[in-house]
Amino acid sequence: MSINWVMLSRAGEIVPLPHESILHRTRGRIALSITAPNQPPGVPPLNVKSESGTAYITNQRLIYLPSKPTDQFKSFSSKILGCQDTRMYSSWIGPWYWEASVRPVPDGNIPPDFPRVNLRLTFKDGGSSEFESKFVELKARLHHAAQIAEESGQSNWAQTVHDEQLPEYSGPRGGDNPSQTREVAQRADEAAQERQAHQQTPDEPPPNYDEAQAQAVSMRFDERAREEAERQ
Repeated sequence: MSINWVMLSRAGEIVPLPHESILHRTRGRIALSITAPNQPPGVPPLNVKSESGTAYITNQRLIYLPSKPTDQFKSFSSKILGCQDTRMYSSWIGPWYWEASVRPVPDGNIPPDFPRVNLRLTFKDGGSSEFESKFVELKARLHHAAQIAEESGQSNWAQTVHDEQLPEYSGPRGGDNPSQTREVAQRADEAAQERQAHQQTPDEPPPNYDEAQAQAVSMRFDERAREEAERQ
């Protein structure tokens, strides 16, 4: 995961990575908080918050854009498979909220003192079931695709496969039953942890991420230069 790494257009729209497409966009106000499960001694507490924003699920990432960005917090992003121990919680007196354990990437604007952080999305205006259903289904399909890629020896599969090419999984859809949704998510987390234990795969930005970011910046610069030339 990373903070302030999402490239945005001049209109404030997400600049997608190669082969990336947005599959789900939340409705209403979504609050975000990022905290540390354990506080290292002598380190300032980690506390990133946004009271209102929009969460996006793409075929590669979970993205959050605050309604009122600041210099300290403009965006959040994490690979779908980088979100572990995900679960939706209900409250008798408040809105539903979704939590995940996420590992920050190097140079992702999270201090290296925090190897793991807790992510919480609070659905102030509803929409939690649609979000969880889409996330769980996509994560299961990505795990299935990863297993197929491992068996066939493919590399960089996540950057070259489109959503419609992701294989279907045989488990139940997340929206059918909350307990089944949590069971599917738990199986996906266990599979990811097992693969990491055997392969020691680093949790880092996808290959060519820097190149994609640089290309987007170059395109925006060229567009601005053309507009200035036309005005003269």
